[in-house]
Amino acid sequence: MSNLPAAVHRLFSRQHGAASTDQLIGAGLSARQIEVLTRNGTIIRVMRGAFRSPSVPDTELLRCAAVSLAHPAVAIAGPTAGRLWEFRRLPNDRRVHLLARRSSHPSTVAPWTVTYHTDAVRPDDIVQRPDGIRLTSRARTAMDLTRCRNDDDLRSIIEQALQDGRLATADMLAVGADFVVRRRWIRRYLEMVGSRVAGGPAESHAEVVVGEALVDRGVVGLVRQHRLKCGDRKIRFDLAVPELRWAIEVDVFPTHAETLGARSDEIRDAAVASMGWRVSRITRSDYEQRLTSVLDDLAELHHRLQHLDHERRPAS
Repeated sequence: MSNLPAAVHRLFSRQHGAASTDQLIGAGLSARQIEVLTRNGTIIRVMRGAFRSPSVPDTELLRCAAVSLAHPAVAIAGPTAGRLWEFRRLPNDRRVHLLARRSSHPSTVAPWTVTYHTDAVRPDDIVQRPDGIRLTSRARTAMDLTRCRNDDDLRSIIEQALQDGRLATADMLAVGADFVVRRRWIRRYLEMVGSRVAGGPAESHAEVVVGEALVDRGVVGLVRQHRLKCGDRKIRFDLAVPELRWAIEVDVFPTHAETLGARSDEIRDAAVASMGWRVSRITRSDYEQRLTSVLDDLAELHHRLQHLDHERRPAS
């Protein structure tokens, strides 16, 4: 590595150890020198048009950078883009998924790549990162994952894309609006975004599961991340039916079971109770061991609260 120009070292350092042939030539190497350096192991060919430093491991990030640098017509997409965005509910299939227009022919980039060809791509769907990786946007990635994820996983991914990207529901819908008539799976995606529980994005998969299950059980008026001012404090509930002053907290994270966390929850519940609010909590053991019965109980409580609210209302 010591006989490489400093410019090559800089390329490798900012691109996960990868560089394209054009970049190496731009950094001062000739085609002949690249061939010699490859033969003696100073650099390693990742695929046609891209090389890596032998001092870095052959990771998914490196392969994503190599593909992006060697093939400007493609973008990292699907499950691979989802992993780069750190979406939950995704397997590691050890393949790099690509998105390319039909006019390009990158299907034989490398044996570890899978290419989806489509012309249904907007300029805003592609994001260029400073490390050389080109990938689909959060919203586009979520939509493309409709082709390979079940409904529960997809709802969770949509919520995470909204939260991490600080996106609005309109942003998530816009990504497929131009192409809805062409693809059945795009219609499925748009229907799922359009029917999500109102309010802010769910912060965990458990919140997604609980919210959807309550709606399926007939709980109406449910919203996510409902904010409430309690004295000089601002409180936010995972789920709530504001009309009934009823909140549901999904306490699956370990901090809720710790002494300080549990005490904080008790103090907060007492404070909102003084304002007429009722808080129901789903513990981690509830979620993992008896979720169906807990959800049934909550649906029954919702029915009772509706009845009480109806009785309190003055007759018209």
